[in-house]
Amino acid sequence: MISFPNTMRSALVVGLLSLPCVLPSCGGDSTTEQAPVLRFSGIPDRNKGAVAKNSAKLASWLSEKLGVEVRYQASNSYTASVNALAANKIDFAWLGGKTTCDAIDASAGKVHVLATRDIDLQFKTYFVGNHAAIAAGKLAAVADLGEWRDAASKLKFTFGDVNSTSGHLMPRHFLVVAGIDPDKDFASVGYSEGGHSGTLNAVAAGSVDCGALNYEVYENASAELKEKAPLLHTTAEYVDYSWVVHDRVGVDLIGRLRAALLGLDDSDPEESAILKAWSAGKFLSATDAQWDSIREVRDSLPKGFLK
Repeated sequence: MISFPNTMRSALVVGLLSLPCVLPSCGGDSTTEQAPVLRFSGIPDRNKGAVAKNSAKLASWLSEKLGVEVRYQASNSYTASVNALAANKIDFAWLGGKTTCDAIDASAGKVHVLATRDIDLQFKTYFVGNHAAIAAGKLAAVADLGEWRDAASKLKFTFGDVNSTSGHLMPRHFLVVAGIDPDKDFASVGYSEGGHSGTLNAVAAGSVDCGALNYEVYENASAELKEKAPLLHTTAEYVDYSWVVHDRVGVDLIGRLRAALLGLDDSDPEESAILKAWSAGKFLSATDAQWDSIREVRDSLPKGFLK
């Protein structure tokens, strides 16, 4: 038997303890990779409770479909949804046309359009008016917004959220093209709270005389609200909402996520419910370039106007 001095034995023990563990049974937890978690959010453009409920159902369905955990995280504002993508707090998001462009630009090209609804390539804005204001002759249905120029100074008008494509950016654009400067020509201009539903409720209640909102929100509103806030003008079509995703998700998972969304089938009850929640007949593949026209309108406004 070979004997070692005490000091040498101590050194050997320390050396052995410091050797890396290469056996499968040795503390595998420290080297095991965690399963990916896909986080998503979306702009709060309508009833937040309904958005959260519908998103939770989508998260559950995608988790099962993709074999990874998909988690919904609520957002308090349009800007917060965009910033969360850049800050690695979420991985994909449901955004409007303007915020789609904002997210692509803020990420230095690392965020891309994943999919869009069938209705979003021909989207539009509805201008609606308060029934009492219409009855009093203050405004009427028009084919050309320019017909409101003379009456504008007597009208209280509301947009939706300042960062909303269908509730602000595009209706402002169409008003300007028609020769109406909203901030100078209307008696007052506001930005409603509560998304597009907030705009419709404000007009119906007579808090304002007229306003602009997402057409599909109006189409899905109650007959009572529509009676109190009749449709007065429909804009030309433009692109709007999209699903966007950050490149960090990886090519494989992005491909599977896109395939899952595009594969939603209206004939399947569960999948039909998801499509209905998003007011979609189906989701379609799309490219970043299709939103260039929205970027042009956004960039035509004075710098900082939409902040």
